[in-house]
Amino acid sequence: MKQQRGGRGEQSQGSRASRLNRRETLQIAAAAAAALSFSAPRFAIGQSRPPIRIGILNTFSKVFASLGESNSRGNAVVFEQNNWDLAGRRIELIREDDELSPQTGLDKARKLVESDKVDFILGLQATNVALALLPYLTDRQVPTIMNAALTAQSQATPYTYRASFSAWQLAVPMAGWIYDNVAKEIVITASDYAFGHDVAEQFRPAFEKRGGKVLEAFFPPLGTADFSPYLSRIKAINPPATYNFYAGADAVRFINQYVLLGLKDTIRLTGWTSLVNADALSGTAGNAIGCATSSTYADTLDTPENKMFVDAYVAKNKQVPDFYANFGYTGARILTEAVKAVDGDLSNRERVAKAIEAVSFKDPRGPFRFDAATHIPIQNVYVLRTDEKAGTLSNNVIHTFPDVRDPGPKA
Repeated sequence: MKQQRGGRGEQSQGSRASRLNRRETLQIAAAAAAALSFSAPRFAIGQSRPPIRIGILNTFSKVFASLGESNSRGNAVVFEQNNWDLAGRRIELIREDDELSPQTGLDKARKLVESDKVDFILGLQATNVALALLPYLTDRQVPTIMNAALTAQSQATPYTYRASFSAWQLAVPMAGWIYDNVAKEIVITASDYAFGHDVAEQFRPAFEKRGGKVLEAFFPPLGTADFSPYLSRIKAINPPATYNFYAGADAVRFINQYVLLGLKDTIRLTGWTSLVNADALSGTAGNAIGCATSSTYADTLDTPENKMFVDAYVAKNKQVPDFYANFGYTGARILTEAVKAVDGDLSNRERVAKAIEAVSFKDPRGPFRFDAATHIPIQNVYVLRTDEKAGTLSNNVIHTFPDVRDPGPKA
């Protein structure tokens, strides 16, 4: 009945309105189609493909808490540069604390793999944790990019790669440098856990092979508050130098007590890179000045890649990056390069692992590529000296060993 009341005039106006609406609709549709011709493929992929799920498994508590945090901040620099998107897939992070415990680490790894269904695992700083997890992660074929600096004998698995270095790479070249430039006799000290012994076992034979003599070796427990029993023994031995491995809070306490007991005046302090890492330097009040260490990274490296990294890291975190942060940056960069190489298709894990193996790029630390036999980077190793300028402490390169390759288990 309402239609009957409309009459011919109303029907005619309705027809014109209908025709106008159709024309306008077609014009709008044509304009939208033209606009979408530039953006539709990326938009469709981003909306239709599932996220890339990355398990961040590291130590975020206890003596190594600062290491894990630095590592994660380094990860974030890369992910932010990629707008949290890889090959049209959103990046999703799931973070777990291994609490520096092999059993806790294994439990967390199982959660990430079996419940969270992660595509990758990044992190694994503590060697004792990594050793417990490697068989499980290899069996489950989970592409893992870790930071633990295990020896080649312990690490070479099809799905496990490291963003860091091996104990051999830092300890062996440094042993020769110390023999040539510092001392022919030495005392070794290192934290009493798997990696502390690993470092000492790499350094000692290399130093002795050059003709040096190791007078004694001490292994204080992780988390030692009072190093005086060990330092008193070193003072009694009176070697020309010591080579030391400590990290985090242990490094700060060791250096400060080394100076407090008067050892630094006559016994040259040398060691592993973490001894004078940025987190350690901030707590030593200048006590580390003159210390010589070896590393694959220093924030003072004068390269465009490192300047970009340092600037981005400082802008976000208000502090300079340390080598743990560089591990995180490199690990995330390895992952992003591999994902792009397979165009985001992670269904074939063997193919993904091969894409990881093939990555090669200029890292803030220098040229980076993998040794296919060991999955350890081939990279520069630097001898650093801790200096103070205008009240600021920094680690500066005084010697470079280029393209250092861990020789592997047959060496």
